[in-house]
Amino acid sequence: MDIKLFSDLIDALGKVMSGLKTITNLPKAERDQYRATIEDTFRLIDTTLNMVIIRLGDIQLEQNKNEFLNEVMKLDNWDEWLKVEREFRLCRSLRVAVREADDLIGKLRSKVSTKDWELVLELMRGTLCAEHEVAEYVGDQFRDLANAARLTNGHTQDIQTIRAQVQDFRDAMNGERRNLIRLESELYENV
Repeated sequence: MDIKLFSDLIDALGKVMSGLKTITNLPKAERDQYRATIEDTFRLIDTTLNMVIIRLGDIQLEQNKNEFLNEVMKLDNWDEWLKVEREFRLCRSLRVAVREADDLIGKLRSKVSTKDWELVLELMRGTLCAEHEVAEYVGDQFRDLANAARLTNGHTQDIQTIRAQVQDFRDAMNGERRNLIRLESELYENV
């Protein structure tokens, strides 16, 4: 797994937005409902990214090498991450929206292209599938960093390497957050 998972999740949300935009005959109330669901999803992903970015930033601020290593080792507190991962599960509203969209296609069959609607549904389902992989990816990265900290012998070079890994992961998360913000601004402009 690599950082591409966040990009894929963000891209899938963008495709859902585009799909909704192309379904011109979708009633305004339905379009607004799906837009609100996508907004909630953006907000939840942004919150998750921010939690990771802030935690890694706090660790980076630690100047004492032993405290730095201790903080990195705490990243694999699995019980804590499982709690966060459960909270990350994309909003219940997205799951409800997918269920309702399945039901809605029958009602809107004469007004909306079945092909367009099926594409939107497929993308929404894809977004739900990616959520577990994204949360698992963050947990794996935390565990890898913690294990690297445990294996260091306290040598300055080892600590610098771990600092660089923490910073690289944080930079990658910041990049994904920027992509998310860009896409969310397009949502307000287009849907």
